Amino acid sequence: MTKNYIKFKNRIIFIHIAIMLTWVGFGFRLFNIQIINKLNSPQGIKVETVKGLRGNFFDINGRNLTQNLTFYRIGIHSKKIINKDNFLNELSACTGTEKELYLAKLNGGRDYVELEKKTNKNCEKLQIKYPNALIIKKSFKRYYPEENLFSQIIGFTSIDDKGISGLELKYNNELEPISGSRHSKRNGLGKRISDPTLLSKEAKNGADIILTIDKRYQAILRDELIQQVENVGAHAGRGLIINPKNGAILAMVNVPDYNPNSPNDFDVELQKNKIVTDLIEPGSTFKIVTVAAALKENVSLEETTYVDTVLNFHGIKKIRDTKPMKARLTMAETLKHSSNIGIINFADPKYVGNVKLYEKAKELGFGRKTGFDSSSEPSGMLRHPDKWTLSSMHSIPLGYEVSTTPLQIAMAYAAIADRGWLKKPFIVKKINENYNLNKIGRVKVIDPNHAKDITDMLELAVNEEHNAYIKDWHVAGKTGTSKKLINNQYSDKEFISSFVGFLPAEDPQLLCMIVIDGADASQKMHYGHESAAPVFKSVMERVLSIANLSPDPRNRVLLSSETEVGKKNKSKEEKEIKYVIMPNCIGKNVRETSNILKQAGIKAQISGRGLIAGQSIPPGEKIEIGTICLLKAELKE
Repeated sequence: MTKNYIKFKNRIIFIHIAIMLTWVGFGFRLFNIQIINKLNSPQGIKVETVKGLRGNFFDINGRNLTQNLTFYRIGIHSKKIINKDNFLNELSACTGTEKELYLAKLNGGRDYVELEKKTNKNCEKLQIKYPNALIIKKSFKRYYPEENLFSQIIGFTSIDDKGISGLELKYNNELEPISGSRHSKRNGLGKRISDPTLLSKEAKNGADIILTIDKRYQAILRDELIQQVENVGAHAGRGLIINPKNGAILAMVNVPDYNPNSPNDFDVELQKNKIVTDLIEPGSTFKIVTVAAALKENVSLEETTYVDTVLNFHGIKKIRDTKPMKARLTMAETLKHSSNIGIINFADPKYVGNVKLYEKAKELGFGRKTGFDSSSEPSGMLRHPDKWTLSSMHSIPLGYEVSTTPLQIAMAYAAIADRGWLKKPFIVKKINENYNLNKIGRVKVIDPNHAKDITDMLELAVNEEHNAYIKDWHVAGKTGTSKKLINNQYSDKEFISSFVGFLPAEDPQLLCMIVIDGADASQKMHYGHESAAPVFKSVMERVLSIANLSPDPRNRVLLSSETEVGKKNKSKEEKEIKYVIMPNCIGKNVRETSNILKQAGIKAQISGRGLIAGQSIPPGEKIEIGTICLLKAELKE
């Protein structure tokens, strides 16, 4: 082998090696470009939606009325799990679900399997360990921790967290969160690539809403209504507590009610806030309209009208009082005793007339919406006098041929309580840190002196014998009873019974209205003073035990003659002093004693029940008219 041949052979080998290295280098470069770089290079921008939380409701004291519970849906791409046994062990340890249940779901052979549809266990750490195989989707569910207590006020949401009813619907735009977004890049292996240039939008939670409602008052009102509805065999009960100074709703209850955590389990009718949405005929609670109209027309408080037990109205209908009255009643006595005949007489054109009565009812808010936070609030029915029939003049003053909501009645009485100022009721105090813009100014609808006179009249009605009487408190209030309209016919068996009152009468802080719907007359518990007034008493006594209020320090004085209403503040020097002989009341019952002293012009303050056992002024003593006599009654065995 020559030297030249060896050189040539080496050269050929070198060239082959060089060619091979070139191809290897080329191949590596191609692999790097086609595979490695592709795996490591972004495969596009992925945009993920980030959901915020729906705003919550709170009561006036900051107690949670709603919550947002977090739930997770967990699924896997089974073919991307190398060691399924280890994975399932880890997942089972996180969720608490037995491993065998997961294995059963995987036996179908599908690539993607949902292992958990709704779990409250956060297994997002496993997602970091199994980024390509494990899919976890976070969701939120609205929860109502108080269940039935606020159901008709707050309402509920749909499965996608949209308001369906109540305040959830009314304030859905404010409560709804603003979704954010997260932008990310992933390589060919599905691994997220950090890129500081990518922008993400933060999610924003919905606004929290603070209500004027006090949870404690709400619970008391519901508890007492449930008991009374059962006691009197009624279909339903409604009640609300209001601050008459500003129109804030402190409690609002309808029974029966429903659980908003499972609304589909209950009839749609139970979801209605009937205090706001349903119309009733107010009955005798409407009588304050005639009195207010008469005062506006300068009818004297001392004006009297003849009252018989039966009023034959133009041969159309006979009007009766529930009990016989004395021959003549003042306007204050008419309201105190709720005399149907008396109130019709004062509504007569001689004193008021159709137009003036209609105008005053309109001023007090009847026949128009209150403006409460509800899209379904009706205006009610208050026909113009042009459409009244001959019988309307003896029906409307008694609260018939008028349709109104309990809320409208309550706000009319709140206007009386607040010396003539009619306000818009509201239930939302704050949205986040912003005070509710629904609060509006008040409107003067009654002369303050007239409102004070009506308050005094209403206070006279709630004496110690009244079922709404509360010891040490001055209560002003009125009962109402109306036959229930069923299929356009007035029922003789079912009634709407109501009571509305406020306290303390001198400076009202709380107003409560109670409605008992469908009380059965067969149980003799269908009148307002029998079914509704006791609920007012029970509710207010419990509320006052926790409220930051004190009774008025003045001595309770029951006026002997309602003609003195409106003159209580006059000095003795302005009055002609008259004298009367103190009668002997020992052994007489409370009602008889009250009548005797009233006729004599003596002011009575009676404690106890039964027969009079003692009196502070001896019989036969000469005293000034208007002197207060303390009497004690006892029940005899």
